[in-house]
Amino acid sequence: MQTKKSDFSLDASASELYAQLSGIDTTRRIFDQSPQESSLLELLGAEEQWLDRNRLILIEVCWLLAEILHKKQSPVPDHTAEQDNALWAAIKQLSGCPHFDGTISIRYRGSGFPGQEAVQEQCDYEVACGNLLLDLQVAGTMAKRMAGRPGSALPGQLLAAFKGFSSLGINHLHLDSKVGDENDKERILASLHGLTRYYQEAGQASSAYIVRDEYNLPNPNLTLLAAINKVKPAAIQKLVAEITPMLFGPDPKEALAAFPTVFNAIFAFPKLNAQLTKPAIEVNNIQRLMPGQTDGGDTRNQALLSRMAIASYGENPRQVAEVLASVTSGGYQNIYMGTLQKRLSLATDFLNKSENTPQPGAVQKEALHNIENGLEMVPDELYENLDLPAAQDQPATEGGHQPRHDWPLHKEIFSLLSFFKRRSVIKKKMRDMVRGQVKFEPQDYAVIARNFRITGEQAAHLVRLLNGCFDENGRFRRSAFEKNIPEFVRYETKVFEFLWHYLKELVSRDDRVSFLNAMQHLIAGLNSPAEALKVLLRDIFGQAHRMGFSDRNGLLLANILIRTYNQELGNHIELTPEEVLQVKVGLNQEMTAKALDFLEEEQENLFRKLRTIHEELQKTLSREAGATAIPLHYLTTLERELIIFLALVGGTVSHKILHGVVKEYGNPDSGIYAALTTPEEGKGFLQLLQVALRGLKRFAKMEDLLLFTILTDREPRFLSLWDDASHAALVRRVMEWAR
Repeated sequence: MQTKKSDFSLDASASELYAQLSGIDTTRRIFDQSPQESSLLELLGAEEQWLDRNRLILIEVCWLLAEILHKKQSPVPDHTAEQDNALWAAIKQLSGCPHFDGTISIRYRGSGFPGQEAVQEQCDYEVACGNLLLDLQVAGTMAKRMAGRPGSALPGQLLAAFKGFSSLGINHLHLDSKVGDENDKERILASLHGLTRYYQEAGQASSAYIVRDEYNLPNPNLTLLAAINKVKPAAIQKLVAEITPMLFGPDPKEALAAFPTVFNAIFAFPKLNAQLTKPAIEVNNIQRLMPGQTDGGDTRNQALLSRMAIASYGENPRQVAEVLASVTSGGYQNIYMGTLQKRLSLATDFLNKSENTPQPGAVQKEALHNIENGLEMVPDELYENLDLPAAQDQPATEGGHQPRHDWPLHKEIFSLLSFFKRRSVIKKKMRDMVRGQVKFEPQDYAVIARNFRITGEQAAHLVRLLNGCFDENGRFRRSAFEKNIPEFVRYETKVFEFLWHYLKELVSRDDRVSFLNAMQHLIAGLNSPAEALKVLLRDIFGQAHRMGFSDRNGLLLANILIRTYNQELGNHIELTPEEVLQVKVGLNQEMTAKALDFLEEEQENLFRKLRTIHEELQKTLSREAGATAIPLHYLTTLERELIIFLALVGGTVSHKILHGVVKEYGNPDSGIYAALTTPEEGKGFLQLLQVALRGLKRFAKMEDLLLFTILTDREPRFLSLWDDASHAALVRRVMEWAR
């Protein structure tokens, strides 16, 4: 085949790109050549490698910080300078990370995981930098990917760093690098060297260098404040003595009510804020461990809670961190049974101690509010397996089992646990509804009422409506569902989440399709569709290593939610019409902005989800053992819905993926086409290519135009795949979109 003539010349960079994309090809086609590897998986692998490279830099930053801080005596000057320069170079390299604002947060999490050694649980830290998250599990996964390559031993280096932080009592380290000019480097190193000296002198009986806080405890942040501002420690100590009564005295200052410590309150004074520079590194700043604290606002109760944690447990910084995790919602994320019980025991101790505080009601209200929000995130499986302790008036649990007596809980925490355990039972009943009519008890209605913030009568009414959507054989009745939509929408997003979570995996395919079409009408009636979109995206991408039949339907509903008008509404559909790729004015700008923010924050999960889908598709094509029972048609249409969603939402990540998809399916010599046996199988992939082409045209960058040219050059090879008239017509139709 001759190279297509053109009347333009490519510049050097474009020629290189064109060659990389296999566009310049003067060789004779060999139709039985070995199929080429998946370019889409190569793209995803390259993204993963890029993230891994940044994680390796982050590991180096952690290791260098721990190394420098652990110097117990005057180090060799040259060696110090070498490590200082290496640290700054690594931080500057991280400036290319997505959403990197110059800050690195190293936080003790203490969640652990089943089977983890005790020493590792003491070193269970999480490092955040931009949209990168790093912990020992992530590092272990990296090591497997990098087996035999440089850097594969670095997870051990990360563990060593975490051990170093743990031994120094560092539960949170916040580094603000700014990465603007050389002054930023000096600011960081001054803070780091000041902190090193703090740890050298912290164990001494007395030190003129160390500043003590309002609890008379050595404080690294106050000490650094004096050091980097070249102020005598005694002057900062005097400042602490002056501000302490304003926070804790009989007549506290109203303007300081939201600040948990004197260190944080110092910067609320305009004059002091102008005169004193904040350290570039903060250690165990409790304000950064509390939700909402860093942005100020109405955080008085959180400040009270923080102060009480320091007052009660301040001599043990690790215990302060663990107690705070037990009374903040974030402490219950990604939790397992052992950690859940530990968290609730610590919370019980905290609430018991709060009885003796000046404002026990405010402290307990804030703590219980946070605990309830945290328990909301705990998986139902944990509640189903949870053996509740005995309440004072609880003789036996449901089913006659005697309650535990070796796990005492505060009565309010016991009440919360009882509610969530009962709610998990009700959710199981909802799942069982598809197998026939289910009986609900009065106490079930009380739990549903609390969960939906409705009355008991309304809860009973809602359950009757849901029960009425299934016949005596457990089959879904779309007509009954749609008739009840005006009643459902009264409960807004809570009902959407409830219905989606427990009816999305209906056993029968016909029922799943009917449910999908019924949910379209429910969406049209929602006043807060943004919450529904959040529910769907969290469900689809939250567990990126898995996929189910609901993923495709979830993406279809998401494609409806991000548009202002949906012509298909009311029709019986299983797929988003391809014509929506022409929609631009009809996009809901607020919804697409939220979707774009989600994709940027969850970029890693997006790549992982696409890899999961594409690898499963390849296994199914090659008839590999271990492939799921999900049909090939479903896998191709799942990719199709994802492509449409990305094309409509837009953004750099979406563009990169769509370019990769066109490159993959636009190559007739790829392994995908080599594995096909009939033109009918090929039809699905050519239709997928057409959708990807139309989606990519919404971006139309220079590299896309080159790829379109390459694709049209390959038309003869596509035509030669099968000697079939319908196949030829489809190929020509696809190529029209590339021209």
